[in-house]
Amino acid sequence: MAYLYFYLLFAICFALLVWGLWKPERVYQYPFFMGATFTSFILPQAISLLKNPGPVTQQALARVLLMSCLCVAMCWLGYQLTPSPNFIKKLDISVDHNRLLHCGIIFVLIGYIFTFLIYRSLDTNLYTRYWTGIATIYNFFANLIYPGLTIILISTFQRPNFIKILLCIGAVLIPLQTIIIYGRREPIAILLLSIGLSLYFTRKFIPPRWLIITLIFTAIIITPLAYNYRMISQNNDWNQLQELRPVEKFEDFIEQGQTLELRNAALLMDAAAKTGQYKYGMDYWNSIIFNFVPAQIVGKNVKKSLQILSYRYNLKYMYNYSIPAGSTNTGIADSFIQFDYFGCLFFVLLGYFFKNLWILAKYTKSMISQVFYIGLISPSILSITHQTVTFLPALLFLLFFMLPVIMYSRNKLLIKSNEKIIF
Repeated sequence: MAYLYFYLLFAICFALLVWGLWKPERVYQYPFFMGATFTSFILPQAISLLKNPGPVTQQALARVLLMSCLCVAMCWLGYQLTPSPNFIKKLDISVDHNRLLHCGIIFVLIGYIFTFLIYRSLDTNLYTRYWTGIATIYNFFANLIYPGLTIILISTFQRPNFIKILLCIGAVLIPLQTIIIYGRREPIAILLLSIGLSLYFTRKFIPPRWLIITLIFTAIIITPLAYNYRMISQNNDWNQLQELRPVEKFEDFIEQGQTLELRNAALLMDAAAKTGQYKYGMDYWNSIIFNFVPAQIVGKNVKKSLQILSYRYNLKYMYNYSIPAGSTNTGIADSFIQFDYFGCLFFVLLGYFFKNLWILAKYTKSMISQVFYIGLISPSILSITHQTVTFLPALLFLLFFMLPVIMYSRNKLLIKSNEKIIF
């Protein structure tokens, strides 16, 4: 059954890519992003896991591949649901573009200040997987540079001038530094999506099909190199870059499969199925508390009391396996251990949410909706590569800081009751 589910997964991913490339503007829509993410991140790991299952049984292997099929299919299904006219009308907000630009500049400045404070923090190692202490608060505010960058990019592409171009250059410096020095994949996605979507919303620019296909194949090849690149940057031994062989590394990744996020997922899902201990959404609440309740202010005991104690699977005892440092659980496992196979419905809700947001951003040309769409696409991708529980905190983060921006920059609420939107 495992091979049958793999072929089904391949077919669904291929169908989503064809769906997107058939009409070029679809490459900016949610189903295509999800199809591209599954193709570049999950499919190569699925091939490697089939070759190198390790402690993963055939039953567990079939389960993780079936759940992968369900998750990617639900991304498309949720997007086919009819958008809500009331939701679209309520969020069709007109803003003063100059005032919105002021807010974008402030966000970037805040991002610079708190990024500097992170670097100054003596108890922070920038290469550790988890940060603790005051650095977590600094990082919370440092992330404002990304919505600030989006606002500045949209404003610049709408009405370019020399000052705005300088602001764009200043806004991309920190993301570029994070990409080049620390080898982080998320800032790469955010930067490319911010530029591409901003160009599309303002200039209707659509990249050629060959470029999109090239980017997907590039992502497939270079993803296994991320760990090696980080080690090179951490050791400051840049001469080793010449020794990297992307194609050979990818072949080794497929043949050996030493570190596979999909293996983590298969064993976590198997542990949940065997023990019957599901989390029933507790981690979604705990993630909100983790991100928005600072232990440095309220105290660790208060923060801990607000969280719901959830079950932890002892993979070392059950499978003699430890999740490798720096690897993720994937949203496939994360959604399964919450609600079993019903966890895939998370992607239905996400698809429906992005369908409404796309209609707002494209057809009503709401600049606020465009900022939200661009800002939330990357967290939606992380809901596959990392965890589904990270999306809601990302949404709340954007809402928390954008609501004052809307109040400051709003002109009036536009109601287009006589305008028929076709999609």
